[in-house]
Order: sequence, then C-alpha cells, then structure tokens
Amino acid sequence: MAGKLDLDLDLDLDLDLDLRAAGRSGRGPRYNTEDFCRLAPVGQPATLAWPLASPYPANWDPSRRVWPYVREFILAGGWRCANDPVQSIFADLDEQTTIFVPSTATGVAKPLTSAELGRQVRMVLDASIDRADRAAEILDQAGGAGALHYWRGMLRLDPRKEPNTHLLMLVAHRIGEFVAMGLKDKYLMRRPAQLYPRILPLIDGPDTPSYPSSHALQGHLISLVLQAAVTANRETFKSLADLAERVAYNREVAGVHFRMDSEAGAYAAAQCAAKLTASTGGAALIASARSELQNLP
Repeated sequence: MAGKLDLDLDLDLDLDLDLRAAGRSGRGPRYNTEDFCRLAPVGQPATLAWPLASPYPANWDPSRRVWPYVREFILAGGWRCANDPVQSIFADLDEQTTIFVPSTATGVAKPLTSAELGRQVRMVLDASIDRADRAAEILDQAGGAGALHYWRGMLRLDPRKEPNTHLLMLVAHRIGEFVAMGLKDKYLMRRPAQLYPRILPLIDGPDTPSYPSSHALQGHLISLVLQAAVTANRETFKSLADLAERVAYNREVAGVHFRMDSEAGAYAAAQCAAKLTASTGGAALIASARSELQNLP
C-alpha cells in the first residue's frame, strides 16, 4: 500500500513538472543558481535607452487586458446612477413591467407573488424532462470556460487567428460577471431547490443567489456584442441569439435557475450591450472583430 502511494505521488509530481516546463509558448520555471547574476559582464549595463524605442506588445494577455474595457464600461457609460452600472440596472429592473422581480420593496412595478413563485417552480420541474438529453451539455457548460467553448465552436474561433474577437468575448464575459454578481447581491433570491427540495438539481449550483442568472446575462451579452460584429440577418447572427437562449435554458433544466432568472439576465445583458457597443474602446474592438468575422455565413 505504501509503495503504491509513493508511486502515485512520484507520477503526479513528474506530470506536474512536465506541464509547467512545457507550458504555453514553452514557458516554465528557470532553475537559476545564486551565482547566475555573476555571469553578467562587470559594470554592465552601463546605460539603457529611454524612452523605449517600442512599447510592450499591444496583444498582451487577453484574460487580463479585459480590465481597461471594464473600467471604461463603468466610468464612461453615462449610467443613470453615476459610475454605477449595477445600481442603474437594478433601478431599471425594478421599474420594468414584463419580468417578475423577487422584491417586496416599494416601487417595484412587477413584484414576485406567491402564486407566481409556484408557477416558476412548476416551470423548473417541467424543464427537468430534458435532463437526460442535455446532461452532458449542462455539465460541460457549468463553468464559464466550458460555456465560452460553445461560442468559439460556433464561430470556429481560433484566439491566435481572431484575437480581437476572442478579446471581445472575454470583455463581455467579465462585464457580465461583474454586473450579475452585483445584482445577485441586491436581490438575494434563493435557488429553486432551496425553495422546493423535490427539484433535486442535476448539478450543484455555485454558492451565489439565483436572480439574475449569470449564465443568461453573460451568454446574451456575448451574443449581442458578437452580433454587432457580424452581418445582420445572416445565419450566424440568428444562431448567436439561439445559443445564448439555449445556455440559459440549460440552467433551468439543471434545476439551478428559475425562468425569471434567465429573463432578468437577458434584460440586463441588453442594458450592458448598449453601453459597451457605444463606448470608445468597445466600438473599436467590435470594428476589429468585424474584420475577422466578415466571411461567416
């Protein structure tokens, strides 16, 4: 037993080191000794040119390059509540009259009722009939990275060949997460199975409130900004909307979201898309993505 344990640990260690050493672009740790710096010529470098002849490459890590776009989205969006997209969309949701809002606050135009909550639970139960057909897809989309894979597949997107489209998706994904988590913290709506245990969800939802659905908000926002970069009325344009709706509905099938969660997510996504596509950085990024996607059907 001890020998087997040692074998497993050694194997894991070797695999981990191999993965790190052969990481992206061949990058990995350098095992330099304490004498390494002494190999530099004495007195060098004496001087280095400044200002630099060229700056850091503009196509730096896209997963981190999203943040300047997020900052512009927050500060230059012209929100009704200054520099606060979450509070602005929160106020808009409370005032709209088509989607139920889980709030008892005064002034909410379409507050959730006991009868409607019962209907929402029944819709989750009815959706569960699709679990057998969609189980693998639901599991694959449970995390953000897995869900993004479906948009990349639809567009046959290679981040190395279409870097601007890839960045645009990441920007929308991050903004959607920021807004969704802010709204969840305001409404603090329980998950379906927390209200009706017989739902028995297919997967364990994250430890976050239910309303709105983050998958719905992020998915619809990604599709909306991509639609801004493709030709309207073509098959890809329509398919992007269908994909966002399918990913959102899969969360209802899984038993982790109500229909009103998905609807609120789509509503908030439209609000975010209007601001992002009108921003200076967002509009420029969409224009760059458009040149990469011009040959889509």
